[in-house]
Amino acid sequence: MTHRFADRVTATVEAGVAEIGLSRPDRHNGLDWAMIDGLLEAQRWLTGLSGLRAVVLRGEGPSFCAGLDMAAILAAPERLPGLLEAGEDGRNPVQRLALGWRDAGAPVIAALQGHVYGGGLQIALGADLRLVHPEASLALLELDWGIIPDMGISVSGAGLRPDTLRELAWSGRRVGGEEAVALGLATRLAERPEAAAAELAATIAARSPRAVAAFDTLLRRASGLDEHERLALEARLQGQLLGGEEQREAVAARLAGRAPRFP
Repeated sequence: MTHRFADRVTATVEAGVAEIGLSRPDRHNGLDWAMIDGLLEAQRWLTGLSGLRAVVLRGEGPSFCAGLDMAAILAAPERLPGLLEAGEDGRNPVQRLALGWRDAGAPVIAALQGHVYGGGLQIALGADLRLVHPEASLALLELDWGIIPDMGISVSGAGLRPDTLRELAWSGRRVGGEEAVALGLATRLAERPEAAAAELAATIAARSPRAVAAFDTLLRRASGLDEHERLALEARLQGQLLGGEEQREAVAARLAGRAPRFP
């Protein structure tokens, strides 16, 4: 069954893998108000799913997302102040567009092709993994409009070199897929990003959900800890897995040469 949100975003789920599609291909999936509303609604829908193991985030048509459709956004200026109003989670709506995928409770893989500009690139940075077509074009174009990248990039871009982010934001320079991987904007190249993302999502979905989540927790929390605290976190997370139901099933399946069956 396909769900539609605000007539801009599609969503399906099968075998624990959800697929979220930006559906405004004639405008390179530019972010108008309906697209913003649809993406936020899709994020809320994901948090309500049980048994979710992985998410594929893709754009229909030639591009992933060309960023803000500024003409459409400015057509409803009364909504602009609300974009910067933080909610109870400390995020405002535009920050949630990128960082809200983390609330899904499962790995999110973005499939990138065509234009990946401005807000589109920031949404992609909010995913856990990014598979990019070699001929895709990525750029931070916010300064073209006299504004800055503000969709949580200070969080999602924390693992990137600050000078790289400065150069991209200040210049608006477009980079191709290969350079995007080299700079850390993307995980790896894929000639067919959507198919590769679906395949990777299925692979992750077949593995122990608790172990997948634990490793994600380790990487997210470690950056704010000293060495002793990081090692203690590793041991604590491992201790929560060893001897558990999923770990026992993983071992049994491996020894029996069969696919594991996790709850």
